[in-house]
Amino acid sequence: MLGDLFRFLASFFGTIVVASLIISLVVSAIERVHLTRKIRAEKNRAQKEIKEGGGSVKVYARFRRIAVVTGASSGLGRAYVKLIDQKSWKYNVDEIWLIARRQDRLKELAGEIRLPSRVICMDLCSQEEIEAFGQKLAAQAQEYEEFSVSLLINCAGFGSYGASEKLGHRTENRMIDLNDKAAISMTDICLPYMKAGSRIMQVCSVAAFQPIVHFGAYAASKALLYTYSRSQHIELLGRGIGVTAVCPYWIYDTEFIDTASIENKKPFLSSKSQSVAKISLHDALYGHAVSTPGIVCTAERIFAGLIPDGLLGYITSRFL
Repeated sequence: MLGDLFRFLASFFGTIVVASLIISLVVSAIERVHLTRKIRAEKNRAQKEIKEGGGSVKVYARFRRIAVVTGASSGLGRAYVKLIDQKSWKYNVDEIWLIARRQDRLKELAGEIRLPSRVICMDLCSQEEIEAFGQKLAAQAQEYEEFSVSLLINCAGFGSYGASEKLGHRTENRMIDLNDKAAISMTDICLPYMKAGSRIMQVCSVAAFQPIVHFGAYAASKALLYTYSRSQHIELLGRGIGVTAVCPYWIYDTEFIDTASIENKKPFLSSKSQSVAKISLHDALYGHAVSTPGIVCTAERIFAGLIPDGLLGYITSRFL
């Protein structure tokens, strides 16, 4: 009797997983075709403008395509910058804007890359500084015949481990300000300068897929950013702009674990920033709506949709 029940449940859930996978692949293929058409149309338009201007190198040199990376001073943000610099042609980037609070780290990074860069030291939790960044973009756009943000990576963020009453509202509010408000504000400010072929990467987390005891505010902030990213992916499809929610598992060679005050400094099967950056950039380039750059986060994304939240919360409380 129990054996029959087990086989029925295995068959039932297996069918759901396979059906979901097939539907996801079909939708992904349709979206990719749509994005490709929009990007091709934009390239044709740009080539036409160059020919009408005489096709000279001087006219083409007046075009500027930038990558904007927040949280660039260390960890995953730094890894993104290094990879973009190595293959800038792949991402249609002529210049990288490096954003973080630590100016010395940004200047050090700027000295290590080949592409022209702009160091912007700012607190992303300050709306005044974000508005000032918008003014920088507007001023730069006036200097070129055509100025665009080819790639926006919202990588800045932090998490703190502990019960809400222990962390307090100031810490949790700052988490929401940086993880959500700053990312959404930066996206809104950069969007007017994006064209077909531009890409947005919102660095969420595998925490977005389930409730996590003693990590509640952080998981909730990433769930908000994840839902926002999925909505933007559909909303901006018509403009040919790709949006990817990046949902990694623990990354041990960043400052996140220390900042979060996690006792286990290298959680089991944790990833390296270089690997996460490489896989997620590839996924963004090919128009994936979600990137789970690793075995653990991919498995968790699948099973989080099948297991009730209450059970997931209990599991995370036992293993974190």
